[in-house]
Amino acid sequence: MEIFFNEEYTTMWTAISSIMGVIATMMAVFALLYSMKSYQKTMQIVHYGEIDKMYFEILKEALNKPHLVRKDIIRSEEEEVQYTIFAFIVWNFLEAIYDRCMLDSALKITWFPIIEAEYNMHSEWIQKPENRAKFKNEFLGFIDRGNFEVA
Repeated sequence: MEIFFNEEYTTMWTAISSIMGVIATMMAVFALLYSMKSYQKTMQIVHYGEIDKMYFEILKEALNKPHLVRKDIIRSEEEEVQYTIFAFIVWNFLEAIYDRCMLDSALKITWFPIIEAEYNMHSEWIQKPENRAKFKNEFLGFIDRGNFEVA
């Protein structure tokens, strides 16, 4: 046993210790990177679920009040107020979706067709100057180009 603790092996044990330290550090870095990637993926899933839930709530409101999604109808004054608020909610939601799609291009596959469908339903509302002032120019440019194809 003393053979491993004499002065000749001190250098070897120091080298082994250094190598093990480097390996442990590398494993810690890889574990940190893996944890960050896992966290990012988990947050994407959670955010996607939240977006889906918000859109479901918008659709439920339209189901309860069909005049909110019917085009070319004459609405009462109260229905027109409801539609104005509803359209703002829809466009505000679509702008948030657009922002997320710019950060995560995989979302475009799911949400660009939804943006196009809602655009077809509520395009007249977004074209009014008083409503356009409520949104970023980048989003308005995207809407005006009408290019909802996923590239």
